Amino acid sequence: MLYAIELFLDERADADVRRMWAALDERGVRSLGGIPGADHHPHVTLSVFSGGDLVRIADVLRPVLAEAVGLPLTLGSLGFFLTGEAPAFLGVVPSSRLLEVHRRVHSALEPLVDGIWPYYRPDALVPHCTLAVGVTDKAQVIEVVSAFPMPVQATVAAVYLVELPGGQARTCLTQPAAGLP
Repeated sequence: MLYAIELFLDERADADVRRMWAALDERGVRSLGGIPGADHHPHVTLSVFSGGDLVRIADVLRPVLAEAVGLPLTLGSLGFFLTGEAPAFLGVVPSSRLLEVHRRVHSALEPLVDGIWPYYRPDALVPHCTLAVGVTDKAQVIEVVSAFPMPVQATVAAVYLVELPGGQARTCLTQPAAGLP
């Protein structure tokens, strides 16, 4: 089983990303929000890993993530990973505070989990908010996203331990900000 540590966005930024998802779906580009049977929220992933005692992981990460809520995030660019999954994403400006939270999460996770994905390790992370996967027409994504105001200013509303794929099972690792499901 795969799991992720995800930073959920505040209500306004969440709505902004969901509008982009809807516009991509309308133009025939499968957004992260348009995957059948999935329940993704706009987010920035700090880690993806397999295995581990989820109760212990949650207990260890809660104090590490206590100050993550309210962390400002600037989603300031559009990018594409040139991998088999072919995702399009909004790039997140890697602030020193974001990178410090990321480093602390990984230091806490290392002894508790198996198989941390290399893309999410410290010194390898490209912080991002996924817009779509399986992108074959990058020009279509650029056209759609260019119609939206950028950058998207966000704050972290909560941090969740999420089961992958699909994002349905969640454990909140922080006190969520008001208005988050």
